Amino acid sequence: MDSLLIDGTFTTPEVRFITNGNLYIGGRSLPEDTNKFYNPIFDWIKNFRGSSVTIDIRFGYLNTSSSKQLYTLLTLIKENTSVAKVLVNWYYEEGDDDYYEFGKEMEMLTKLDFDFYEYAETE
Repeated sequence: MDSLLIDGTFTTPEVRFITNGNLYIGGRSLPEDTNKFYNPIFDWIKNFRGSSVTIDIRFGYLNTSSSKQLYTLLTLIKENTSVAKVLVNWYYEEGDDDYYEFGKEMEMLTKLDFDFYEYAETE
């Protein structure tokens, strides 16, 4: 299985899913067709074979349909029977309480281990 690398655009996130279980998704996510964008990512996760996953999530903007896709992504990671350990690193911009709370909701809904990291607002 190859790594999955997708360059970010103004409307789609950057994706770096490496076969060693180090995953990153972030940027902006407001694609016109979220299913078309996210389905290849879901397929990659379903076919991933590794004992652990660390996923770094760092979105600047996430629309509602992308939020649902992110939940699906985390659920698929959790349901992958080859993965015994999952760590979610949730990055949120300083003062963005809504995105922090969204991360806490995702943690509660998925019952995965989350670490939260606040970063300084960018210029």
